[in-house]
Amino acid sequence: MSLSQAESTRLLEMPKEFEPSVVVVEFPRIQAFTAEYILNGIGTREQFILDLDRGNKKRARLKFQTRARKIYVLARIDIEGRPHRNPPDAPHRPGERFTSTHLHLYHDGFGDRVAYLPSDLPAFVVPVDGTDDSWLVSFLKFCNVRDVPPIQTEI
Repeated sequence: MSLSQAESTRLLEMPKEFEPSVVVVEFPRIQAFTAEYILNGIGTREQFILDLDRGNKKRARLKFQTRARKIYVLARIDIEGRPHRNPPDAPHRPGERFTSTHLHLYHDGFGDRVAYLPSDLPAFVVPVDGTDDSWLVSFLKFCNVRDVPPIQTEI
């Protein structure tokens, strides 16, 4: 079972907020970690999951993603992730190889396998300072998350 393109777009654009119990987003800079936060659709019963992941082999590798209905990745950003190609029949940049920071968006029939450069998406604001936490804030804004709690980088 998959989401329609219209439904995935609606879910990505839906205003979201962190669970009320989240007063700070823990985001350590120097160690491997994974974290999961619940986001609620504002004015709806929809829930989303925000995954944060820093790899342990290469400190710079980061992945943030927003999932709907537990299994559908609506958006994911890979920072210093491993290079890969878009599917040859992808609706965007078919067969193109991505070696730098890029975003994946859900596409009906492709899931989250279609990648975009941040510059391909006018709604995505590339952070000026390029710090990990500013990439996170830009990603959250792109996913329409409102009232982001403070981000704690030292734990």
